[in-house]
Amino acid sequence: MGKFTSRLWGTFLLLVLSLPLAAQKNYTDALDLNLGGKIFATANPYDRIDPVEGMTPGELGQARLCSGLRVAFDTNSKSIGVRVVWSGTAGNGGNNGPIAARGFDLYIKKDGHWLWAGNGFTKKNTPGEAHEVTLIPDSGHGAKQCLVYLPLGSRIESMDIVTDEGSWIESGANPFRRRIAVFGSSYTNGSGAGRCAMTWTAQLSRLTGLDFMNFGFSGNCKLQSYFARALAEADVDAYVFDAFSNPSPEQVEERLEPFIQILQKARPGVPLIFIQTIYREKRNFSDSYNAREIAKRDTAEKMMQMMAAKYKHVYWVNTTNATSENHETTSDGSHPDSYGYTLWAESVKDPILEILRKYEKD
Repeated sequence: MGKFTSRLWGTFLLLVLSLPLAAQKNYTDALDLNLGGKIFATANPYDRIDPVEGMTPGELGQARLCSGLRVAFDTNSKSIGVRVVWSGTAGNGGNNGPIAARGFDLYIKKDGHWLWAGNGFTKKNTPGEAHEVTLIPDSGHGAKQCLVYLPLGSRIESMDIVTDEGSWIESGANPFRRRIAVFGSSYTNGSGAGRCAMTWTAQLSRLTGLDFMNFGFSGNCKLQSYFARALAEADVDAYVFDAFSNPSPEQVEERLEPFIQILQKARPGVPLIFIQTIYREKRNFSDSYNAREIAKRDTAEKMMQMMAAKYKHVYWVNTTNATSENHETTSDGSHPDSYGYTLWAESVKDPILEILRKYEKD
């Protein structure tokens, strides 16, 4: 080998040796940590409920969405990410953009409060393939309490939390106490929210420290008896119902009392808290839509006044609001945006807490 060639090889080796080594990573199955927000145990842990007799195909698909689920863990890793295998095609948008539909939100506790720390979504959503996304590349040194919220419009087959090699990670305690099932519409599922952690239920949990567990079915929360029977089997301390956003006035009049009776028979003494539907901005310049919404809200008010008077442990909260003074909190005329859901959570917080205090256990 000539001197010139030797010098080239020497230069090449020096360059290679001077390059920084690629960062090594740890992959921890999320199921070995604390998967929270679940009302029911399911065959696939990332589904919200297994099939129930009577469910339509659309409802069965929505049951598999992981909206409202979260993973709690502690770590000293500076970098935190997610590796996910989607089950079926992950959310592509619709009422949610990709950040919410197939993205993840990371919160870290600071000074006693949960503070947003980072997020990300997978650019690809090929089912059966592992896709990785970094949520925060440099969160600083030291131990951290973390929450990762799961997407609003996707189905997950498996999921790992990704941390730095040499760091430690362990299951975190459930940061929210009590178990409160929230059955509702696309509003409860989080349609229109900009990030998956901005549903009104997730925000209400962070505001109160209570576990409001998301069971939203877009367009399909219509006081069906099979949902009542399923919810009656849930191990929860209370129920909250966003029950008047989807059904027609006629359906409310026909189905509300039987729905209540199923739950009261199975879960005597457990509070059933019904909340009013919100003002939809589509009403602003449409007489027909406005008339429809007035009829819906008036029927809910009439029926719930009767039910709350007739049944013990049934409550009516008529303060639900997701509209700012300038009416600029809608994402599409029907669904609130993230700030609208903040207003929603704030509007129902005190009335719901007042009811739940009656059921505090010693």
